Amino acid sequence: MAVECVLATSRQNNRIASHRKRITKRQGKMKGRIASAHLLLTIAYNILKQENPIMN
Repeated sequence: MAVECVLATSRQNNRIASHRKRITKRQGKMKGRIASAHLLLTIAYNILKQENPIMN
């Protein structure tokens, strides 16, 4: 599912799309997709990990 989200961002100009393009240039399509999916999951984890007084 994370890879599909990464592919959905491919036409946008954002951090995840730029990351995928950089990695793809060096290491190929599949590694770029997986690395960007990892970045997306890392971002989501860090957002959820933060203590936010609004969410408590």
